[in-house]
Amino acid sequence: MYDTLGSTVLKSGERMEVGIINAPDESHAKEIKQFLVHKPGNFKWHIDRCVVESLDKLETRFYVGKVDGKIITNIMTVEHEGIGILGHVFTVPDQRRKHACKGVMTYQMEHFRQRNGRALYLGTGYDSHPYHIYHSFGFESVLPNSGFMKYHVKADFEETYFAITTTYSKSVEWHDWPKLTALSGIIRSDTLRSLVWNMYGATNFEGGFLSFKHTLETDDACDDAKLLVAENGAIVGWATVCRDMNWQNNIAILDLFFYPNFADVVPNLLSALNFPELKVQCYIDNTAEKKAEILEAAGFVCEGRFKNHFEYRGKDYDVLVYGREV
Repeated sequence: MYDTLGSTVLKSGERMEVGIINAPDESHAKEIKQFLVHKPGNFKWHIDRCVVESLDKLETRFYVGKVDGKIITNIMTVEHEGIGILGHVFTVPDQRRKHACKGVMTYQMEHFRQRNGRALYLGTGYDSHPYHIYHSFGFESVLPNSGFMKYHVKADFEETYFAITTTYSKSVEWHDWPKLTALSGIIRSDTLRSLVWNMYGATNFEGGFLSFKHTLETDDACDDAKLLVAENGAIVGWATVCRDMNWQNNIAILDLFFYPNFADVVPNLLSALNFPELKVQCYIDNTAEKKAEILEAAGFVCEGRFKNHFEYRGKDYDVLVYGREV
C-alpha cells in the first residue's frame, strides 16, 4: 500500500511528493524492483521477496520521493518492534544534488519517531557526503572514525533495552534482522564475535544477516542456529553450529556471542542448540574469560592457543581453540 506523507520543494524548484510503500505490495513490486535493480546478491533476494510476500514479522518500508509521478529517490527501512536498519538510499543520477534524499529522510525520520521507533542502524563511508547527511539527522558513529552509525531516540536505549530479565531460546526468523544488528553493534563485550560471519568488535550485520538467512534456507552447511531472547523482545545472544569446510566438513564450528548481562543464562542457549554428531570447536579471543567458563562447563576443553593471531583497532589478540568430542 502506498501512502502520501507530504511534499517538499527541491533546489531546482520542482515539487517532490514524499510517500511510503509498505511491503508487501504487489502493485508497486515491479517499480521498486526496477528502481533498486542495481542491488547485489542477497540484498536483491530480500527486495524481490519482500515486495510480494510477508517475511515473518519483518516490516519493510520504502520511503520514496516522486517528481511527476516517477520515483527519483528511495530510503528503505527494515524494522521489528521499534528496532531498524536504514539502507538502500539511492537517488537517480540526474536528480542528485537537489536535496531529494534529505527531503525524503526528513519525513522518514519523523515517521519513525511517530511510530515509537527506538533505534536505527546504517552503514556508509566514514566522513563521506552521505555520512554528514546522516549525522545531520542525529546518527553518530558506533566507533570512532567508523561509517557504522546508530540513531537512538533516547540516550539510555542500550541500558534499558538490554536490561536483565527472563529469557527464552528460539530459531532464527526474518524479523530478527534489525535486532541482531543492535546486538552485534554493542561496544563492551568480546572482540572475536563470529568466525563464520567474520565479525570482530562492533559490527554492522546488515549484509551478514542476509547471507546467513540465505544459508539457513538454501544450504545444509549450518546444522543449527538459536537466539537468546529477552522478555522485552531484545535478542541478547546467538549460538550457531556450522560445518568447517577447511576440514572436509568433519569438524563443526560453534559461534557464541551474548550481551554480558545475560552470561548466566547462556548455558540455556547452548542446551537448546542441536549439535551434530561431530567434533565441535569454538574459537574465542583471550579477553573472553566468561565465555571460556561457559564452554568448559558445557564439556569443552582448551586445545590450543594462537599467539597474536589477529589485530583489532591497534591491539593484538590471542585466539584460544576450545573443542568437544562426540
